[in-house]
Amino acid sequence: TSIAYCAFYNCSRLASITIPDSIMSISEGTFINCKSITSVTIPDSVTSIGGAAFARCSSLTSVTIPSGITSIEDSLFRSCSSLTSVTIPDSVTSIGFAAFNACISLTSVIIPDGVTSIGNLAFCYCTSLTSVTIPDGVTSIGYDAFKDCKCLSSAITIPGSVTSIGNSAFEGCVSVTSLTIQDGVKTIGDAAFSRCGSTDLVIIPNSVTSIGKEAFRGCDLYRAALQVLVSM
Repeated sequence: TSIAYCAFYNCSRLASITIPDSIMSISEGTFINCKSITSVTIPDSVTSIGGAAFARCSSLTSVTIPSGITSIEDSLFRSCSSLTSVTIPDSVTSIGFAAFNACISLTSVIIPDGVTSIGNLAFCYCTSLTSVTIPDGVTSIGYDAFKDCKCLSSAITIPGSVTSIGNSAFEGCVSVTSLTIQDGVKTIGDAAFSRCGSTDLVIIPNSVTSIGKEAFRGCDLYRAALQVLVSM
């Protein structure tokens, strides 16, 4: 019913996995560094997947997370450099530390409405990520959560349910053109939007009580085109 800790660790020539319906849990590091795996089918019987279970599976291109999973654990898909798509089910409520860190081929991600927290470094260095939707249920965005997602383009809206935006959360998102922070957000961390060089519109609500040092350093804040609007 379970696959134990690091059971297939470093099986570098393992190319495919079929997990039977009898399996209910996949432990930490189970398939870490199985760099030849291109696809994996995780049955709906699986209700828990441990941290770093698929980390450094550098040939893995897509994965569907079963509907019983409630948490994307720490470093789960870290450095899966070929991963282009991932389906996160509505059952998920949290995305852990560095869960998709350095997934450099991931182009888009839909975060389901039930998610309440996006962990530190969750999507850091996802350099091909072009779009992300942050749902209204999210209450916290961790430090470096989307750092150096340089292709993340267009406008970003931070919903009012978020009370804090972590340090360097969107630092280096150089293609973002505008930023709307909805009423309810209280804290903008240090360097939260630093080096967002294409941003020419920032809307900050009255609910914000703290803006960290260098929060908008390197943005068009230093150019005449930028407008900072504080809602009344």
